[in-house]
Amino acid sequence: MTTAERSARVTTAEARNLPALLQSLHEKDFTGTVRISGSPGGTIHLRGGLIAAVETPGAPTATSALLTSGRIDDETWLAACAAQRDTDRLGGHLVAAGLIGAAELEVVCTAAVFDAAFAMAIGPPGGWTLDDPEPTLVAGAGVEPRRLTEETTRRITRLSGPWGAPGELARVRPVPVPDAGLRRGLSDRHRSVLATVNGRRTARDIAFTLGRGLYAVMLDLTRLEAQEFIRWETGGASESRPSTAPRVLPGGGAPDRPPTRTGPAGSAATAGPLPRRTPGGTAWPGRSPARESPRAGQDPVGEGDALPAETSGGHGDS
Repeated sequence: MTTAERSARVTTAEARNLPALLQSLHEKDFTGTVRISGSPGGTIHLRGGLIAAVETPGAPTATSALLTSGRIDDETWLAACAAQRDTDRLGGHLVAAGLIGAAELEVVCTAAVFDAAFAMAIGPPGGWTLDDPEPTLVAGAGVEPRRLTEETTRRITRLSGPWGAPGELARVRPVPVPDAGLRRGLSDRHRSVLATVNGRRTARDIAFTLGRGLYAVMLDLTRLEAQEFIRWETGGASESRPSTAPRVLPGGGAPDRPPTRTGPAGSAATAGPLPRRTPGGTAWPGRSPARESPRAGQDPVGEGDALPAETSGGHGDS
């Protein structure tokens, strides 16, 4: 029996939801993976009980952020992977080769952890299974589960608004307002987001196009809508192509959420409490957002951007 199987027998029986599972694994110094079912689902990589990486189809990974932004070009990346085939040690090789600084790489990887957790949390909860470790790009010691849960809750609360919960907003395909690109007063970061808005892309599509965090892109979209640079698509476009960020995710409003004027057609004005799950269900972040209040300076990586300000064009919140 593997270490993961032994831990799974005990921990899965104890855990009432995903945060409780991760906290229990943290206390056991667990090293392995937690596979999350659902849409988008994903994989959580733990090293010594800390969350070293989270990967999901719902948000760009650290690797995607580095390559899409051009911080490391494809040819250099492939050469580095060939030189260091152990993905867990690839980050150290990138730093040793002078391709990226240690602090910058840690920022990128940590931001990707927070963003992927948010992307999974705005989908419907699913079950989990534990498995042995898998190689993945890591930098730094990792993130404590409780810190990740608190930050995920804060982000869900902040992006809950007149359009409903963040899962609803994630399905919208915004449309640019005529002549919006000719107007002044936008930062380079907001202008780059506006340039990708075409009525067909969701926030997830835009995040992958730019190599930026999903949460940061969604935050920017709400601000562009509030300033009338874009409008929410209210037709059937959102139903014509499946999205990896489903509409089901409860969450209450927050005093510091970004200003908006209107929401997508059919979205709820308020959201209900998070469901309680029996063992095998994720229900991340596992508590009602109404019980959490945003705290100043809580996000160390700029509201979820997968790159620091000097490489991504700014933080996700300004």
